[in-house]
Amino acid sequence: MELRHLRYFVVVAEELHFGRAAARLGISQPPLSQQIKALEIELGTQLLERSTRRVDLTEAGRLFLAAARTTLDQAERAAQVASRAQKGELGELSIGMFPSAPLIPVVGQSIRTFRRKFPDVQLRLDESESREQIRALANGREHIAITRSAAAPLLPAGLLARELVRERFVIIMRRDHPLARQRGRLAIAALREEAFVFYGPQMGVTLPGQVMALCRKAGFEPAISQIASANTTFIGLVAAGLGIAVVPEAMARLRHESVIARPALDPGAITSVWVVRRQQDRSPLVSSFVSLLSAAHQPTGEDKPAS
Repeated sequence: MELRHLRYFVVVAEELHFGRAAARLGISQPPLSQQIKALEIELGTQLLERSTRRVDLTEAGRLFLAAARTTLDQAERAAQVASRAQKGELGELSIGMFPSAPLIPVVGQSIRTFRRKFPDVQLRLDESESREQIRALANGREHIAITRSAAAPLLPAGLLARELVRERFVIIMRRDHPLARQRGRLAIAALREEAFVFYGPQMGVTLPGQVMALCRKAGFEPAISQIASANTTFIGLVAAGLGIAVVPEAMARLRHESVIARPALDPGAITSVWVVRRQQDRSPLVSSFVSLLSAAHQPTGEDKPAS
């Protein structure tokens, strides 16, 4: 039994006239009659009572009509699901990202736009540090990773990275801190005598490595007074007067009335944000989200493969 046999029968049952039914279906009457007869033979029951003047449904035909309509409706819904999935309008998209990623305008804007354009897609955002993101992506547990790296990240074979945006490091401090009196950018060297609120092990290695390198290039080792385990902890510890912190601009967008930010002056005080995907992934959901990111901001426009 084929779906077309069900469609033929439903139209005949609605018209109760083979000529009108054939016209609706765009076929000639004899083949339609043959198909209905073949359906009855296959089912082993008569669906229609025919005479020279009229066509009527048998009791079996009336019951079969309801079931045939249900089957056709389900088949149509299934076809729509497949079509929408192919267009990237249905399914699940899993994105690994560092905790402050949604605070970066290009990322936050892309998430909002994707949710508005594809409301039926389940969007799962998983917070993790950069190395774990790359492992999850390579192992197929994530579709996309949004990660930080000073330069193009080192990737396993089969992954591609594209630079999204470059963020300047900023120095956050209490408003009553002596350095807060200075306007404009601050040199990292000005922090030589300061106590630092620094990155804990839960926050990965990228940012602490970059900040440590900036301090050493400026000729000193940072004096770490407190360890932060999350973005909001940084702001709270600085607000409590336990030290200054060097963080990306996105993290400084977490406001506290007692804390201000000053951009770092040093030329190398920049961290890059990258979107990473599997090279052979042809998922329309992945392509749609990456396209949104690229449309929002694309400083390089180049995919960098694993080296």
